[in-house]
Amino acid sequence: MPNAVIYARYSSHAQRDASIDQQLSVCRAFAQRGGIDVVDVYTDRALTGTNDNRPGFRRMLADAAKGGWNYVIVYALDRFSRDRYDAATSKHKLKQAGVKLLSATEPIAETPAGILMESMLEGYAEYYSRELAAKVRRGQMDNAKKCMVNGSLPLGYCKGPDGRYAVEPTEAAVVQEIFRRVGAGEPLANIIDDLNNRGLRSKKGQPWNKSSFNRMLANERYTGIYIYQDIRIPGGIPAIVTQAEFDAVQRAAISKKNPRRAVMPDAPMSRRRQDGVYLLTGKLFCGDCGSPLIGVSGTARNQSLHHYYACKGRISKTAPGCGLKNIRREDVEYEIAAAIKQTMLTPETIQAIAQATYDYQCEAYANPDLTLLEDQLQETNRALKNLMSAIEQGLFTPTTRDRLLELELQKDNLNSRLAVAKSRAADLPTRDEIVAALDYYANGDLFDPLYQEALIDTFLVRAYVHSDHYDIYFSPDAKTKTEFPIGFTDATKPTFALLNGSHSLPEGPP
Repeated sequence: MPNAVIYARYSSHAQRDASIDQQLSVCRAFAQRGGIDVVDVYTDRALTGTNDNRPGFRRMLADAAKGGWNYVIVYALDRFSRDRYDAATSKHKLKQAGVKLLSATEPIAETPAGILMESMLEGYAEYYSRELAAKVRRGQMDNAKKCMVNGSLPLGYCKGPDGRYAVEPTEAAVVQEIFRRVGAGEPLANIIDDLNNRGLRSKKGQPWNKSSFNRMLANERYTGIYIYQDIRIPGGIPAIVTQAEFDAVQRAAISKKNPRRAVMPDAPMSRRRQDGVYLLTGKLFCGDCGSPLIGVSGTARNQSLHHYYACKGRISKTAPGCGLKNIRREDVEYEIAAAIKQTMLTPETIQAIAQATYDYQCEAYANPDLTLLEDQLQETNRALKNLMSAIEQGLFTPTTRDRLLELELQKDNLNSRLAVAKSRAADLPTRDEIVAALDYYANGDLFDPLYQEALIDTFLVRAYVHSDHYDIYFSPDAKTKTEFPIGFTDATKPTFALLNGSHSLPEGPP
């Protein structure tokens, strides 16, 4: 018997473990119908699916590499990931381990149409997540223009009745004391010991330590400046320290041998490097030797930084005969995105894709389980009715009591599974909604890197760069290629350039 593990997740603190229980119930029933033995369960509670930084998810991927099971079963594809890039990367890891991802509520066939359907489902999950995030950001930006509270509050502040910053007197007094003592040159160790001995705590309710001061002492909000992303409004919030006190702390920090360091950002994804973002990572290959193209950067004679894709085989000398020179990142990403838009997002193609996807989902979601569940529920109700008649006639024994409890539990389980099945069927996108989702991609600005990323993630399978043209694969089965000459885009965009040895710009690091 093939075996599997189940992965279940919910993303909001407003949800409960019942969400996990429901997912597990549906996944176990799916496995039982398929003759699959469930050997383990991995869960993540109140964690977003827009990245793979989830303990249960990471443990599942690590265990998959060790072997021992054939499938990962999820309630729906958006439980696995809401990010197209992370989903593809994680599924590739499973595939390398000989493990296949199965959705208990979204049957995906191993056909080009099935693969396109899976891509669309993942696209909807990511599109929903991005749209929700965009709405939240718009609301936060509107709040910022009014100096309203957005997110967590620094020590010393609370949210006033009007939604704006207000001073919390007890905490503010601690902040003022810390600034005065640090500005006067008192060692941090002395201040930390004193605060802890007095029973005072940081904003997080923890004892003070050196890291507790990092953001506080650099936070200009304490001087009365409202700050949210690139919005800065002097006088937008009540000041807790004076500008002179704040400046004295900055001078004291600079004078130390090990000045206060800024908080480091999260580690970048593999396509997001410290020297920039390379959207085609994992999808762009050398047409000469077949090696992947990787992101590199180099400094020109005027000290400006330039970004390229370079043949890994050539720079690592594993393909010494390769003649493909470094290529400008901006040009190749623009032209690949333009090729996608030109090929996949014409009105005719959109209508064809929408119709094929709609027809496929109607066939795939013609759920025979719905009728089966309704029949089972009807049969359970009849059994309950007969048992209640027997009890009313005085036939109440420990056996009838146990049977009554068993039937009640069975009825609740069937009602739950039936509600899920009906809900999934009702939530399927209509043909017009599929067209609208594709039109969302079709109307973007090719000069926008975020739009380029959306096109590449959604439609591109892989691309090969030759000296004079691209071979681009859009088909879900990755067998049919389309050839585009280099420099095919309109004259408003600088043409793609293959750098040669005499060019003034560098090739980038080897």
